Amino acid sequence: MAKRKRKNQSTSPVKGMIWGFVAAGVLALGYSALFPLNRLTDYLIMGAVALLGGRVASIMGSGLDTSQNAPAMTDMPTTGIAHVDELIERGQGLLRDIQLENDLIPDPVLSKQIDDIRKVSDRIFRTVAERPNKAPQIRRFMEYYLPTTLKMLKSYRTMDEREVRGATADQTRRKIESAMDVVVGAFNKQLDMLNHDSMLDISTDIDVLETMLKQDSLTDAGIGAYGGAAQAQAQAKKEETT
Repeated sequence: MAKRKRKNQSTSPVKGMIWGFVAAGVLALGYSALFPLNRLTDYLIMGAVALLGGRVASIMGSGLDTSQNAPAMTDMPTTGIAHVDELIERGQGLLRDIQLENDLIPDPVLSKQIDDIRKVSDRIFRTVAERPNKAPQIRRFMEYYLPTTLKMLKSYRTMDEREVRGATADQTRRKIESAMDVVVGAFNKQLDMLNHDSMLDISTDIDVLETMLKQDSLTDAGIGAYGGAAQAQAQAKKEETT
């Protein structure tokens, strides 16, 4: 049966703080019972031990997941447009479901592909959040591509959990694994299409800027021209003196 790669841990800062105070107090009492406190340095050492132990206990008690594998999810900006915000929220829900499937799939290669899918999909939704007029362009992405990806991952995870074996099951697994590569590429292309107009605008701005710089002799070519003229003048003066 497939094992979880990550544990979903709930955090409780208040509980962690209580654990920290209790641990620090116990360590301070234990240190004072074992070692004499005759000098200031003895108290400083005791305090340092208590603080360190309290900090560790606070982290453990709060249930904070310090694993680098745990994905960092930031809040998605809202547009104030009801149907667009609803679309983005629905998409974020699908991404959360995809992440849950990823937590249950042990294969590291497939897991990396799923991480890539989640990241590029998140960027797609952020692009729409920044430019709500792009929302119609992700209609098929939302209605078919993303849900179908989730469906495939659920099937893969279910086969692993039930330990389904055989030629047909192995072929299905390979197809799903190959499909994930296609999905990553397709989703990246979807993101590029959303940004196409902006990239054209930037390209146009660059062309205009370059033209104006050339007209004002502020590019390398203009500087080179000035440099060539200066060298010619210096050469002419040298010939006059010889």
